[in-house]
Amino acid sequence: MSRFPAIPPEERTEAHDKLENGLAEVFSKGPSQIEWKGSSGTILGPYSPLLYTPEIAEPWFNLALTVTRQQRLTMREKELAVLAVLAEYDAPYVLYTHSQVAIAVGLSQEQVQQAVDGEAPNGLSESEAEVYSFALELARLRGPMDSAVFDNAKSALSRDRMVGLAHIVSGFIYTSMLCNVSDGEVPAPAEGAFVAKSRHRK
Repeated sequence: MSRFPAIPPEERTEAHDKLENGLAEVFSKGPSQIEWKGSSGTILGPYSPLLYTPEIAEPWFNLALTVTRQQRLTMREKELAVLAVLAEYDAPYVLYTHSQVAIAVGLSQEQVQQAVDGEAPNGLSESEAEVYSFALELARLRGPMDSAVFDNAKSALSRDRMVGLAHIVSGFIYTSMLCNVSDGEVPAPAEGAFVAKSRHRK
């Protein structure tokens, strides 16, 4: 049984319905083989525990959409930032979904695996390599950032892109925490779909 089973119909609120409708819309725009409901109909990933705090669910979802839709970073750059988080955090559902999203935005299987392994992928543009490197520094950050690291990143990335990356990295650390507090159900990948191997489980 799920640690966070579906909210009974008599306990559902408008916030629950809004989140579920929003999820259906978001996932309809991604790779069609990605599943966001388990075999029992329970919502997967960070969303099943999120529904237990309905007053937070809607603003969290709105912020998540705003962070991931920012225009200062390309789709590939955003996915490289997510993969940098996965190099440091073992979040199986995030790995399942974003391995496939990264492929959909044009990264190769090899590049996705290298990024999840904590290595700058081969064949990136200079900008993409800088984005991945800074995102990995952010994912590893456990205290104030060293001035040399900041200055090096600033010479390659504008301040707004640096902060935009901080939003994505911290947002996906948050997402990983919500995923991992649940029972971590991850669907089997569809035939032919690629999911990177986590270096935390090798």
